[in-house]
Amino acid sequence: MKKKAQAPPAPAGPPAFNPAFAGLAGLKKNLASRPPAAEPPAGPVVPPPPPSAGDEALFRAEMADVTPLVPKSASRRLKEAPPPGAWPAPQMPDEDIEALRSLADLVSGRAEFDLTHTAEFVEGQTRGLPPSLMEQLRAGRIPFQDHLDLHGLTLIQSEAAVTRFILDSVAKSRRSVLLVHGRGLGSPDGVPVIKHHLESLLLHGPARKYILAFTTARPVDGGLGASYVLLRG
Repeated sequence: MKKKAQAPPAPAGPPAFNPAFAGLAGLKKNLASRPPAAEPPAGPVVPPPPPSAGDEALFRAEMADVTPLVPKSASRRLKEAPPPGAWPAPQMPDEDIEALRSLADLVSGRAEFDLTHTAEFVEGQTRGLPPSLMEQLRAGRIPFQDHLDLHGLTLIQSEAAVTRFILDSVAKSRRSVLLVHGRGLGSPDGVPVIKHHLESLLLHGPARKYILAFTTARPVDGGLGASYVLLRG
């Protein structure tokens, strides 16, 4: 019998997977066994570039309506009183300054007297005295608290008596007194010597600074023969 000829071996087919990935398993194993790589050192911090002129102008325009907050320390400083002399003294009107000067003179007794008199009527008042006060004295609406009668005294005696009486009245806080000096009808030639001298004494005598005003009394209190005297309180 004739033996069958053996078929030639079939050619080898393509491999089961791409040989290019054959070494991945080993590479993965090698990577897993390596120590982690150190991070590169940080480089120097580069500051941002300065804003341009256009950026600055834009920023200022955007912030124009924003009110800055005042720190607490600055707020406390604003509430503190300024040091002396930091602010100029307020200027007073001239008429107010003049009124204050008149009032100071009135209180201190340095103010001048305004005098009004006729043959028998006499009246004097410290310049700056309120007119209403003078009207009350003239009308007898300020009751006198004591009186001194000068009848029978000489000129020198009357001068000493009036000065002592006024100083004593001021010491006792009397506001208004009455001086009875007479009309001089019994004097030689009918001249009221004491009455005329009393006017000079009240204007220039030792008790001058304690006198605010004087005026001829009403008829019920002596009339032309007596004078009300308003004293400094």
